[in-house]
Amino acid sequence: MIPISILSRTGKYDIKIAGKYPVRVDVLDSAELISSRTVNDLIPKLQEEPPVVALDLHWMEWPPTNSLLVLCIDSYCLVVQLKHVDEIPDNLRRFLADEKISFVGVDVERKLSRGIPSTLSPLDCKTAVDLSRLAARIRKKPGLLNGDIKALATEVGISYEAVASGGRRDLRVDYEAKVFSGDEVKALALDAYVCYNIGRRLVEELLRDSSAPSILFKLNEKSSRVMTKHTVQKILFSFAMPRQRN
Repeated sequence: MIPISILSRTGKYDIKIAGKYPVRVDVLDSAELISSRTVNDLIPKLQEEPPVVALDLHWMEWPPTNSLLVLCIDSYCLVVQLKHVDEIPDNLRRFLADEKISFVGVDVERKLSRGIPSTLSPLDCKTAVDLSRLAARIRKKPGLLNGDIKALATEVGISYEAVASGGRRDLRVDYEAKVFSGDEVKALALDAYVCYNIGRRLVEELLRDSSAPSILFKLNEKSSRVMTKHTVQKILFSFAMPRQRN
């Protein structure tokens, strides 16, 4: 068994999205390292208000234990190899259960219900927000409810094709592998990176747009024209979809 002091120096990837945007990706298969990186690397990245984190899951239909959880904040991504942990560490569970954080993604509800191995306890993530629903309500465009990541990126001024250039999104990744190549890690992190930027732009739009709250609730008469970050956080929370438990 590799000592944790040595193992902690592995699994670090410095990739470039679209050939120019540097992103650090940590790939973890140890509960101790997951706990440590959550506290020391992931949480300190939550500097924007209200906090937004992209959440993605990759999994194989069989065996169902082969799945990867991807979390992204700005230029940092955490990839957790769920197959190799007996249980998700409490630090990460508390992070995902923090209702002050909006966890954004595409088809995120289905991914959370199907992508967590049955050998692990379900995640309590009440503030998972589907970007298609959020974008449709903010932009008042019902067609976005069925929008995929490319359509949502285009809607907020991001060229998905340009971001994906230089990488191989269609690269077949063995989720059971203990070690990934740089191209495989880029393929795993790409959608989470894009989702974070879509979510961040939509949140910034809410902060600027005083008419946006009318789609959800009537602002108090004393509210300022520019919404507070607390108000935006309440809006994002209202978009979170309640988890259906079996």
